Amino acid sequence: HPSLDPFWERAQALNAVVYLHPADPLTPAPVLDGYNGLRRATWEWTFETGSHALRIMFGGVFDRFPRAKLALGHLGETLPFLLWRFDSRAGPGFYAVKLKKLPSQYVKDNVVVATSGMCSAEPLNCTIDALGHDHVLFAADYPFESAEEAGHFIDSVALDDGVRNAICRDNATRLLALRSG
Repeated sequence: HPSLDPFWERAQALNAVVYLHPADPLTPAPVLDGYNGLRRATWEWTFETGSHALRIMFGGVFDRFPRAKLALGHLGETLPFLLWRFDSRAGPGFYAVKLKKLPSQYVKDNVVVATSGMCSAEPLNCTIDALGHDHVLFAADYPFESAEEAGHFIDSVALDDGVRNAICRDNATRLLALRSG
C-alpha cells in the first residue's frame, strides 16, 4: 500500500535489508481445512509469505524504490522456482501487469534468500541457478529445524568452496555491511 512508501524509502536510504518472515495468517487458508499437517511451517506459511512478497513486487514497490532489498527464508518461499511462470502471466495477453521490469527481474535484483529450513541439495542448487549464489545466505531456522543439521548440510553439500564461503559468510558481510575479519 502506498502508505508504506516512507518505510521503503527509509529502508532504501539506509541500504537495509527487510526480512519478511512467515507468521500465522490473519485468516487461515480454507483450502487447507481438514489437513492440519499442511498448516503453518509445512506449507501455509510458504504460500502466505510468498504471496506477500509478490504483492510487494506486483504493487510496484521496487519500481518506486529500485535499490530496496527484501529477504525471504526457506530459499525464497518457492519464488525462485516460479520465475518463468510469473513472467509469462504478467505480460500482455494475460494480466498485463504494469511494471517497469519482468517479475523475475525484481526477484533477481531485489530479493535475497536464506537457506533456513531447506537442507536439500536440489532446491539449493535450483535457487543458486535461478538467482545466483550471491543472493543466498546460510540460516538454520531454529527452533523449527536443527541448527546442527543445517550446519552439517551446508558443510557437506556439493558446492565449490568459493560458493560455500559466499553463502555462509561473504554475502551477509556485503548485504548487511558487516566488517569482515
